This record gives sequence, C-alpha cells and structure tokens, in this order.
Amino acid sequence: MIKRTISSVLVFAIVTLTIYFFGARGCMGLIFFAGLATQWEFYKLLQKIGQRPLAATGMTCGALLMFAAFYAGDTNLTIPSRSELLCMSVIIVIIQVLFSHSLETSKTGIISTIAGVICIPFMCNFSISLFHEMSYSHLGSNHYICTLFWMILVTKCCDIGGMLVGKSFGKHKLATNFSPQKTIEGLFGGILFSNCIGIILLFLCRQWLPSKLGLLAAIILSTLLAIFSLVGDLTESVIKRLANEKDSGTLLPGIGGIFDLTDSLLFSIPVGVLCLKYFIL
Repeated sequence: MIKRTISSVLVFAIVTLTIYFFGARGCMGLIFFAGLATQWEFYKLLQKIGQRPLAATGMTCGALLMFAAFYAGDTNLTIPSRSELLCMSVIIVIIQVLFSHSLETSKTGIISTIAGVICIPFMCNFSISLFHEMSYSHLGSNHYICTLFWMILVTKCCDIGGMLVGKSFGKHKLATNFSPQKTIEGLFGGILFSNCIGIILLFLCRQWLPSKLGLLAAIILSTLLAIFSLVGDLTESVIKRLANEKDSGTLLPGIGGIFDLTDSLLFSIPVGVLCLKYFIL
C-alpha cells in the first residue's frame, strides 16, 4: 500500500509539473509517452502467450500515428488522417512478415502487431486530436486540459467505486473467467461513483468545460466512460491471465506497469471524445 501511494503521488507530481510548464503540448507529450510504454508492455505480454509481434515495427507505426495527431490541425501542413496512417501501418506490417521467411512469424506476427497498433496508439490518437476538435469550437488549451482530465478522473473513479462497493457488497460475479474479483454490484457502484465525481467536477470546473456539457450530458457521458473503462480493464485482465502475469510491468511499484494504469482509459476516452465531437462541441 505504501509503494502504491508513493507511485501514485510521483505520477501525479510528474503530470502536474509537465502540464504547468508545458501546457496542452505537455499533456499531449504525456499521452505520447504513456501510449508507447503501454504498447511495449502489451507486446511483452503477447510474447509470453506465445505470439511473435513485430514490436519495433508496431511501435514505430504507433509513434507516427500519435505524432501526426500533434500537427493534424495545422492548416499549413498536409497530415495523413488516422485511418490513412493505420492503413499504411497494416501494409508495412504485412510486407515485413511476408519477407521474414518464417511461417511462425507469419502465423502470429500480423494479428498481434496490428492489434497493438489499433488498441493503443490508435486509441491514444483520439486523446491528442481532442485538442484540435476543441480548437475548431473556439475552445482554448485550458478547456482541452480540463475536459480531458474530467474524463480521465471520471473513468478512474469507476475503478475506485467498483473496488469499494465490490468488497463491501459484492455477491454476484461479473466475469469469473477473466477477473474473479469483479462483481455486478461493483460495476453499479463504479458507475454511481463516476457519476457523482462527474457532476461535482462539472460544477467546480464549469468555466473550463464545454458550455454544452450540461447535467444530463455529464450523467450520460460519465455512465459511458464507466462502462467502457470496464471493457479496457477486462481486456488487460484476459491478456495478463493468458500470460500468467499479475502485472503488466514493474515500472510503478505497488501499481505494476503503465498498462495497469492506462487499461481503463484505452476505450473509454475515445468513446468520450467521439461523444464530445458529435453531440457536445
């Protein structure tokens, strides 16, 4: 518990100082680092399962996907879209596998490598591109930072609420084969906790959030973030169980790896960004 607390405080300090000194660009830089670190741990877990992902190629393609998002809103530059870059990534991976002259690599390399690109950097791309989406709506850097962290805190609070309610009242198992400790009661507790935090932060940070993010929209969005945080959490649980590993890494004592920190965000944040883009901004 002490190690977990120290790691949490250290992560919070790094994030706070980076954003304080570098603003929105620093925030996007943190996403870039977290995305690559998560992708690396993802590939390491797949290797323990018996897959042969082309880690260097996949991470290079992932880095390009996220790096391009930094400049996607620059009208003076012609930047390929995320779908175009993803298409190029798939082609590059397939060509490398075909010229590897290894049937084993052909069998396990293509799907595992592309899965790493899609599930992590492609998803992180949404968090970075949110900056440009908000700029188009005439919202500044502070709005971007506050909105992104509103979604992150709401998502992570689902984990906290789920754990507290699950330990106290959990009786009905949610996913016995994947994560035996998760319960249906914990899921509803997590959703409720996410909604409470989302509403509180909505009123505390009203001036730095999109004006169309009202009470009803915040409740709906908080619920979606909570549900999809569970999808990401269970996805990592399946991979770790197959790899016979408790944690994805050892970078953060008491927590595990970066993947253990970002798993619940991988699907929830893209869903949140899409909701903001089409219904709120």
